[in-house]
Amino acid sequence: MQRKQFGKRGVNQSVPQFGDRQTGYASAAMPAYAGGGGGGVYDGDDDGFSVGRALGGFLSILFSFKGRIGRMEYWTIGFIRFFMFIAVIVAFVFAVGPQVEGLSEEQANIVLVKYAFGTVQGGFLTFLFLVLALCHWSLEARRCHDRDSSALYLLIMFVPIIGGFYGLYIFIVNGFFPGTPGPNRFDTAQSKAQIFD
Repeated sequence: MQRKQFGKRGVNQSVPQFGDRQTGYASAAMPAYAGGGGGGVYDGDDDGFSVGRALGGFLSILFSFKGRIGRMEYWTIGFIRFFMFIAVIVAFVFAVGPQVEGLSEEQANIVLVKYAFGTVQGGFLTFLFLVLALCHWSLEARRCHDRDSSALYLLIMFVPIIGGFYGLYIFIVNGFFPGTPGPNRFDTAQSKAQIFD
């Protein structure tokens, strides 16, 4: 009867070994913990979790202009952004409303500008307003990409009168029509349109 072998002779070499870079285990050549001779903790996990990666991924979901997103992600982020936008407007109105009561239009505009750029609270609300606007443009651009359309067409919204109608058209098309089935020219490694659409 054959005895079971332990150690290197009895280990199947096709199985990932202690020390393989894919498994993240340490080997004798690369110790797991610092010994008397130096060395350090070996962490072979290059694709692991890091706070920087997580924060970067979160910010790219909100502010990236590359890639595509599906309708579910568009509506989810859009609703949250919309309610935050309304909260910023309400906070601004409650803060400035009593100060502009009874003033002429010119004087009221001066008070508004002084509040928005001359106070800490007003500066913070203005900053939030600009961040939410950037998030809005990012969402619209990536939804256009999902439909295989250039986001440069969004600049039409800055044209007086025509821009309002085009904005309504973009909202309907981006919000209710599906994107391109399969890959298109705007795909990136982070595109997840197939999951969210």
